[in-house]
Amino acid sequence: MKHKIVFDKDHQLLVQTIDGFFTTEETKQIGLQYNKLLEGKAYRQLIVDLRKAGKMENRDTRSVTNDMLNAAEITEVVYVGATAATRMIAKVLMKLGSLNAESNFVKDMDEAINWIENRR
Repeated sequence: MKHKIVFDKDHQLLVQTIDGFFTTEETKQIGLQYNKLLEGKAYRQLIVDLRKAGKMENRDTRSVTNDMLNAAEITEVVYVGATAATRMIAKVLMKLGSLNAESNFVKDMDEAINWIENRR
């Protein structure tokens, strides 16, 4: 899988990188790693780097993404480099209550890290 998820030990958070087209199955695979990577960690926070992301497979992919974030009890998620269309869709989903985590959209990784760390 070309997409990645790692635990950043320096900042004590997950960093997920989406590279190109993103399928529902890939969402499930990454989502299953959330709890494993966060086991025993003090924070359940996530940065999603979308600067190289393509389109999502379909509407189900967005729904599964939110389900996986909620199941892992992610408390904050910040998206880096999201397109205007992605931001609009995400904001609608947030208002509908399908994502429990506090969320934000930023332009770069430094801003993402600062936003996350200010929520601790």
